[in-house]
Amino acid sequence: MFRKGEAPLSHIIKEWISQVDGRFSTRQLDNDLEILTSQEKVLRRGVIKELCDDGKIERIASMVGIYRKIDTSVALIDWQHADPKNVLSVRWPFELEKYIKIFPKTIAIVAGGKDAGKTRFLHDFVLLNMYHKLGIDFFNSETGKEQLRERFDETGIDIPDPAPFNVYERYDNFADVIDPDRISVIDYLDVNSEVYMVGEEIDRIFRKLRGGLALIGLQKPPPTVIYVRGEPQKKYRDLAYGGGFTAKRASLYLSLDDNKIKILIAKTPANPQVNPKNKMWSFWIEKGARFRNIKPYTGEDIDAERN
Repeated sequence: MFRKGEAPLSHIIKEWISQVDGRFSTRQLDNDLEILTSQEKVLRRGVIKELCDDGKIERIASMVGIYRKIDTSVALIDWQHADPKNVLSVRWPFELEKYIKIFPKTIAIVAGGKDAGKTRFLHDFVLLNMYHKLGIDFFNSETGKEQLRERFDETGIDIPDPAPFNVYERYDNFADVIDPDRISVIDYLDVNSEVYMVGEEIDRIFRKLRGGLALIGLQKPPPTVIYVRGEPQKKYRDLAYGGGFTAKRASLYLSLDDNKIKILIAKTPANPQVNPKNKMWSFWIEKGARFRNIKPYTGEDIDAERN
């Protein structure tokens, strides 16, 4: 990297921008190159305009002083030699494999409110597929190792020692660490109050994938209460925090609430004649058990079904 005084400032600015990855801000540029005087800033604006006019960078319209480098590289897809029968043979809780099929490079989402069962779903998926030929990496941000051990023990499934899957502690930037050709299970993707970043992180994970699958747990907002004929009723949202941005890359999107699971998105049905979208099941969970009393949801009271 050039420094001020070693070459004309316009050349230094262009060199700095050439080495930036993706977006950059003029504030970042000024700080790094110590552009302080009004004369230097006028020159910097001129260089920025020149690069914009040449189609090398563009301003991000919704953000002041933010630009991005234009990337003209493309990867040719040899789609004519692809095999549509190359389906990932994975098993799912609720036997969802009867209704959906999963291709390589797939994002699957399971969204649920607090204590709705999404962690149980992710654990079950790991155990159902722990001997899968691709291998499974489970990224845990929910519990400590003792509680995680207890939850796996509660399933009653015999897990060898060492386990045939990897468990990692990870809280963010999952795209940096996932193996593009393995099955990655993320419990869960949390960006705190920056909900608009959920879709961006899912997109980064999708771009990282090659022959693998990423199953991602997301948190849903709590239900709102509405009154129907004076009686309070809970109204649940289907999508996680981040709304439609969380669904953009998903080939499969599941929503968990109040002892029910619903298929919101199923881009590749197992049977082309049967669309599983909006298909629902009811269930209940006892401590120390997996999903129990699974039934197609008919609208009946689930508490009554337990008895």
